[in-house]
Amino acid sequence: MKRIISLILCALLAFSCMTLAFAKDEESTPVILVSGMGAFPLYDMDTSETAFPPSAETIVKSVLGVAPSLSASALLNKWDILGKYGMEPIHGLFEKLKCDENGDSVYNVSATVFTENVGNYEVFKDDEATKSTEKGVIRAIAEKIGWDRAYFFYFDFRRSALDIADDLKAMIDKVLEETGSEKVSLVAMSFGGTVATSYFYKYGTEKLHNVVFASTAVFGTDIVGKLFTGNIEIEIDAVLNCIEEHLIKSDFAYEFFGLGKDVIKKYGKSAKKALDAYLRAMIEKLKEPVYSKVFMDTFVRFPGIWGLMNCEYYEKAKKQMIPYASLSDSFIAKTDEYAYNVGMKAQELIEKAESSGVNVYFTGAYGYAGIPLTESACNHTDSLIDTYLMTGYAEVADYGKTLDSSSITRESVCSNKSHNHISTDKVIDASVCILPEKTWFIKNMSHVEYGREQDSGRLLVWIATSEEAVDVRTNPLYPQFLSLDRSSGKCTSLTEGVEIPSDASQKSFLEKLDDWFGRMLAFIRAFFFKAV
Repeated sequence: MKRIISLILCALLAFSCMTLAFAKDEESTPVILVSGMGAFPLYDMDTSETAFPPSAETIVKSVLGVAPSLSASALLNKWDILGKYGMEPIHGLFEKLKCDENGDSVYNVSATVFTENVGNYEVFKDDEATKSTEKGVIRAIAEKIGWDRAYFFYFDFRRSALDIADDLKAMIDKVLEETGSEKVSLVAMSFGGTVATSYFYKYGTEKLHNVVFASTAVFGTDIVGKLFTGNIEIEIDAVLNCIEEHLIKSDFAYEFFGLGKDVIKKYGKSAKKALDAYLRAMIEKLKEPVYSKVFMDTFVRFPGIWGLMNCEYYEKAKKQMIPYASLSDSFIAKTDEYAYNVGMKAQELIEKAESSGVNVYFTGAYGYAGIPLTESACNHTDSLIDTYLMTGYAEVADYGKTLDSSSITRESVCSNKSHNHISTDKVIDASVCILPEKTWFIKNMSHVEYGREQDSGRLLVWIATSEEAVDVRTNPLYPQFLSLDRSSGKCTSLTEGVEIPSDASQKSFLEKLDDWFGRMLAFIRAFFFKAV
């Protein structure tokens, strides 16, 4: 009996060794996650203090400093009081981020840099820290392809994306050398999209396998463009929409702000007129001091932020901001190079990458009103970036509305005219995207909310680690249009004719088979050692 068991065990062990050897020869393509802004703090290297986000002490100091003038302005509706006395405390929040006219940091501030694979850093193994966003995504990728094949690329977001692309090239070369792989996949998130396309421009795409633009600003954002051209506008409906979308997760907030909207509806035009007048008076008095005393040596002097601008605003933004910020010729030369060769040519760069054999994908979100500081507040966003921009120019209805049937144009672009690229809620027409077959949309997902234990995160990991090219019809678990239930982490389908299986997190057949063999081998090993 022992001989029979031994023979069975040897056969199974031999089979397992063969499969392991085969797996080693066919190892997954290594993945680099190109992060966005704010995944980790920026530090003052001289004091080791957090420069951004501001420390609790800095925030408290700022709040105490601005409170008297803010209260007086709000009560008296005389916002010039805040403009005169409150700007210095507000500026204090961003003091450590100041840059000079060349775009160089005034203080010795820098970002945390992760030079090795994520298996070397405990922060990427922390359950609480990796629930969602970039840290959660790279952990989920590492758990799937191996901790030694997953890398996290972070940087000082104030720098030009063109300069950051040089560092990305160095990391790509290092990863290829360490892993022995011929190619690497990129997951570009948020600001990371501008870095990825800058890399395309400077170094080509021959070393890349998959590139996923996940909720990125690769085509800029409307709000940065409008803010940099001085086009500020606050409208009460936009404010209420934003408040409702961001705070309805709180029962108290929902009831309170729901009541607020009911009051406005009840009193109609008179209530709106009064509130609009109040907001417009605030903007009129605060616009100039905010630009001159807060924005000029911080945000406007960040070369990287100019890359977050929808490029149609670029020339006007230069004319608007240069007098305020006294930007140097070298600064303008750098932003010009990005705008003319990357920002305005992003679609061309992406299409060239696709045609060269790189698998390029987009994932984005909608269901949130725009930030209520400009007329772009009517756009669908993921709470930060415009949906139509992050998904390669999808046709998107205004917030709270649906597409006019006459504007639906799916047959004009999609290579297969029988495909329906319209979301069932009639908000999105994806047929006009740059890559209509490779663009996914998730409703009710906030900015880069790709939860490690959410279907939104599983979608991103599946795309990023696929060795073969995939599209919106490859996997029934991940159709083109999804709606996220943030309480459960599950997604339901908003794609016509597609129903997601009840357990959307189920494993694939091969994954189940792999688990089964693992359990079987463990059982036989245990049985064998007991028998002998």
